[in-house]
Amino acid sequence: MAEQGKQGRTPSSDTFLPLSRVRTIMKSSMDTGLITNEVLFLMTKCTEMFVQHLASEAYKDSFPASKQPSSDTLKYDHLSQLVNKSKNLEFLLQIVPEKIRVHEFQEMLRLNRSGGSDEDDDSGSGSGSESDE
Repeated sequence: MAEQGKQGRTPSSDTFLPLSRVRTIMKSSMDTGLITNEVLFLMTKCTEMFVQHLASEAYKDSFPASKQPSSDTLKYDHLSQLVNKSKNLEFLLQIVPEKIRVHEFQEMLRLNRSGGSDEDDDSGSGSGSESDE
């Protein structure tokens, strides 16, 4: 019994994410009653593996081996660029959107309010095409 308690309950030994937090998120996100320790452990490991995959793909994409990076720090922009261009990460578009400047957002709002017919065909700025993709 003591071995079983050690196996699945210590976040630092088998998982990086705290199991209690993952359980809380699962309970708030899913219509479920009982979450077994096995399911909790698997969801935690899957989440960790997904985050690791996302970070490593963003790093590979942003810092190719042929180039010497000026900084090897992975930033939010790297993640959002990967999410924006990768079809299988499309579900994260609202969670990890590309950053835009306030004036770009205000211009988008203005265009939406006016029906968008003013400058849709002829975009005067280069920044507008980035948000359309």
